[in-house]
Amino acid sequence: MEFSVDVEKKSSILRKLTIKVPAKEVKNQFDRGLVAAQRTAKIKGFRPGNVPISIVDKYYGKDVRHQVFHNLIDDAYERAIREHKLWTVGRPEYDTSQHQTGTGAHDHSVKDDQDLTFTATVEVMPEVKVSNYTGLSVSQEKVEVKDEHVDKVIENILNSYAQLTPLSGDSVRPVKKGDFVEVQFAGGVVTEQGVQARDDMKGTQMLEIGSGTFIPGFEDQIVDMKPSESKTFRIRFPKDYSQAELVDQEAEFTVTVNEMKEKKLPTLDDEFVKQMGYESVSDLRTKANDFLVRERTEDSERKVKSELLAALTEKNSFEVPKALIDSQTRALAEDWAQELKSKGFQDSMIKEAISREIASLRTRAESQVRASLILEEIAKEEKISVTPEEVSAEIKKMAASNQMEEAKVEEYYAKNPGRKGDLEFRLRQDRTLKFLLDNAKIKLVSAKDK
Repeated sequence: MEFSVDVEKKSSILRKLTIKVPAKEVKNQFDRGLVAAQRTAKIKGFRPGNVPISIVDKYYGKDVRHQVFHNLIDDAYERAIREHKLWTVGRPEYDTSQHQTGTGAHDHSVKDDQDLTFTATVEVMPEVKVSNYTGLSVSQEKVEVKDEHVDKVIENILNSYAQLTPLSGDSVRPVKKGDFVEVQFAGGVVTEQGVQARDDMKGTQMLEIGSGTFIPGFEDQIVDMKPSESKTFRIRFPKDYSQAELVDQEAEFTVTVNEMKEKKLPTLDDEFVKQMGYESVSDLRTKANDFLVRERTEDSERKVKSELLAALTEKNSFEVPKALIDSQTRALAEDWAQELKSKGFQDSMIKEAISREIASLRTRAESQVRASLILEEIAKEEKISVTPEEVSAEIKKMAASNQMEEAKVEEYYAKNPGRKGDLEFRLRQDRTLKFLLDNAKIKLVSAKDK
């Protein structure tokens, strides 16, 4: 295919290609298109394959010109980026006298006696040059687990086995923190005209007093109340409340205590913990301690990696393609949406939450993309790679942790080379991070000192 191309560097990550396909090439492609259409053309009075080209042009010429327009642009663009070895990111924006990307009605066709000239503006991968990436100074939290930390884990376990006992008769007493209370409530926003009732501020709910389930101060108002008792009070919504129209608004609630329950914890002894699969209370404490060590070690490692990457990105500045940030933002939003959905949030609430936090997600996405590009450049500089044996070992590990047959996991990656490439990418990034940590100056500090 004959064409000419001029590449203009608009920025470090943006290229504008001006591509011209000469009229003779346009005519050649158009003539080929008419011949192809002639083979299948069905026109009354002519046998299939024997319709004169002039008649084919009359009936099918518009469609052929439309198809040739798109074929020439796509083909010439792909050949141009290969010829100039451009590592493009995302889709290009085309601009011709007949069409502009993202605009409304336009003529998608070629004129077979004219050159086809168009521009394609596209982002490219940045040229990342990383320096000062060894010997970075970072701090890492010491992994410290004390008896009181283990006590808290066991307390949570006991709470999960607690029973709620209704209080009635002589056992009835004023509500205190830690009690479970069924409350009926109705409220509204305080205005100059009075209290404006709202349907979303009324209902019946079981509350653990002191849990912070409702807005700050609401549960405090229920302390010292008794079953069947009602109370009206005013309280202000917090300044960071999720519903914009209620932020910092004063509200009035009328609350009635319907029922009151007291939490009874099981007795912590060997007989109880054996029901959970532990040998003794001592065994439970040992395993709780091991759990906390693993959890805090993972958290400590995650934080030091994050600090190291932040130091790297601060020292190595470069432009990041918008298309990469957009893609990672979508991935983060989709992951968060799945997490919220698994917790029972409705689609409308998920959509609102993502819309509210999209700027924050985008900031995170840019940081992640920037860090990833830096790690890839370091891997190239330090010749860090992943062997097929290491990939196989990781697949085996994944199969075991997910209780799946290793053969089925291997088959999945064999059928999905793109997914296998993602796995290799993750392993290479992990190895590069380990290289950086091994060559960093790490100062161990207590969590309270950070």
